[in-house]
Amino acid sequence: MAAFAARGATVQTRHDRHGLLILEVEWPLQVGSVSLEIGYSPLHPFHRPVVSARGLQLERHQHPFDGGLCLLVPDSGQWYPHQKVADLIEEQLSKILRVNELRSNENWAEAAEIEEQAPDPLAAYYTHAAEPVSAAYFASPTAVPPQNCGVAEFSINARARGEKVQHFEALLHTAKPVSGKWLAQPFEPKWLGAWSRTNGRWVRLERPLPQSADDLLALADAEIARQALINPAYRQLQHMGKADLSLTAIVFEDEVAYGARQLGDGWLFIASRKVGKKGQRSVSLIRGFGISDDLFSRVPVAAAMRSKNILLFGCGAIGSFVALELARAGIGKLTILDYDIVEPGNSVRWPLGRSAWGVPKTAALRDFLVANYPSTNIEALAGRLGETTTSLETAQLAKSSPRDQLRTMIEGVDLVIDATASTECQLALSNECRALGKPLVIGYATEGVVGGVVARFRPAASACWVCLNEHWEDKSIALPPANPTATVLPIGCNSPTFTGGSFDLQEVSLEVVRSAIGLLAPNAFDAGDWDWSSLTLAEGERRCLPTWRSGHLAPHPRCAGCGHP
Repeated sequence: MAAFAARGATVQTRHDRHGLLILEVEWPLQVGSVSLEIGYSPLHPFHRPVVSARGLQLERHQHPFDGGLCLLVPDSGQWYPHQKVADLIEEQLSKILRVNELRSNENWAEAAEIEEQAPDPLAAYYTHAAEPVSAAYFASPTAVPPQNCGVAEFSINARARGEKVQHFEALLHTAKPVSGKWLAQPFEPKWLGAWSRTNGRWVRLERPLPQSADDLLALADAEIARQALINPAYRQLQHMGKADLSLTAIVFEDEVAYGARQLGDGWLFIASRKVGKKGQRSVSLIRGFGISDDLFSRVPVAAAMRSKNILLFGCGAIGSFVALELARAGIGKLTILDYDIVEPGNSVRWPLGRSAWGVPKTAALRDFLVANYPSTNIEALAGRLGETTTSLETAQLAKSSPRDQLRTMIEGVDLVIDATASTECQLALSNECRALGKPLVIGYATEGVVGGVVARFRPAASACWVCLNEHWEDKSIALPPANPTATVLPIGCNSPTFTGGSFDLQEVSLEVVRSAIGLLAPNAFDAGDWDWSSLTLAEGERRCLPTWRSGHLAPHPRCAGCGHP
């Protein structure tokens, strides 16, 4: 609070329960002030806060619906536990306001020196408001007629998930006018499945767009009705909207590349279903994914693993293969947690492909493992570790402390694995596992997948994850190789990711599995005599055979928990 007061800001506590703290701050600007809502993570200070400014309407670096400010690049390691939130706001808010001013004046060169040079597509902000299982696919780019609306030709493939609502995959073949010839090549991928053809509608809308599926569909229906008054041929689109399952594709201008006027078509998909016998309908968003050309035994230790229980955080390029190999190794129970969904782009280095696109990663992995490795009890949890909120309604719904829930989960397992590649998660889990006396394995690949790290922390160890990072910092332990330039921002994604193939990433996954099994079943599988291991996959510009270095970890004097006996 003192840090806010020192900057002339006034603070009011709006919520403080179950470890969820929300502050309302009146923050001074050069001219006037701005009201901010600040939500602290239940795992503060390991996780960053969220800051919303609903009174501002910024073109860039602000969530278009909840007013959240993008003060830090997501999962970038830019948040440090010793930071004060007031310091973060003071440093970053002025940059955000300056960037928006520069962009409005089309001063892109100077703006590029301050901000990430990446597009910020609006469509990405609708992703987590969509149905949890259904998905729609379209060619990227898809040719669209110059009219305001028309016929969208789809194919539908049912997805059975044991729920009341019939989920599905939808494939958009073409968007064409209501009459006349349309010569654009249709999108016709040869995908397996019981696909059936159906017609829906496409509608072009102007921004700003509403957040809810109902409001989006109402705008689309209004535009179709307006066109039908002018041309009766458009009435067929109104009839299509009354089908048992009606699909509407909304096309709008969206940012597709960084820079001035780097615009193209963004896509949203709406499903309207007939409910009951009284003409009622349910409306929901369907996740859309653009498909482009750049897509593409027996173990003796199993007997000792049947009674073991592992908690795995992160089911991405490292963690997903960890989950598969643990199930193959006969782990008795595996609990997996991740917030992400499977997409066409990230599936090139994920165990499952097209059949899982649009499905939450934990759900897709659970279903696959249950179907193929039924001896392992799989529990799938969807969520982001340390997630917080500035929404009073969300905070008030909490029945207990998220931190207490995390500790209960850790207490109930034999070992924890962190495969999130998030510095915030690594620090938080290291702290909690050490406090609760549970072994922890952390594994991740470096940028460009030219190296990697697997570190194991036994309950009685004298050093911790912070100690290892401090040793890296002062170079008493050498860092693994990394290539910071090997990053890419896939189309439709808000966050950059590193490049590299699954065939290299699995080197890390496999050592994570070996380390976990060794710690849990040392009499059946040798754990090895080391605390940390570092992978090298390249020397200079050349690939080399995978090489592991390892060593013991001593307490570091700068570690507040281990360095001062």
